[in-house]
Amino acid sequence: MAYTTRLHGDTKPVFAIDSLAGSGVATVATPVMLSGPKLDFFGLDLGATPANEFDYDEAVHAVIQCVTQLATTHFYQVEGTGNVTNMSIAVYPTAAWTATSLQAAVRALGTVGSFDLSGAAVTNVGFRLASTQTTAS
Repeated sequence: MAYTTRLHGDTKPVFAIDSLAGSGVATVATPVMLSGPKLDFFGLDLGATPANEFDYDEAVHAVIQCVTQLATTHFYQVEGTGNVTNMSIAVYPTAAWTATSLQAAVRALGTVGSFDLSGAAVTNVGFRLASTQTTAS
């Protein structure tokens, strides 16, 4: 009986999950997002944010609106620890923002609600799911 061997997907990055002629050779450090597009990951140190800055038209909302001027927010998390509020955000397309350009845009928002965003710090934190830690045997 004749048959055709079916090949489904590969380990090539992001958009090459259904093609053997994908976008390049995958390496251990290449993140593959099977559920969507390749993402950029940023960390934002917003400073001491009062609890009421999470509502519509307040600081966190303003940051998300700022990001969506050039990119789509795929997901985000805001975490307040002590007197510092950190925000992590994943966006696409990649290279829509750099850490420097996003920091300038967020700082340009100035005071939103009762919070001054002019001191916000942005870093491109990347993404790491797999651990590279080795264990001694």
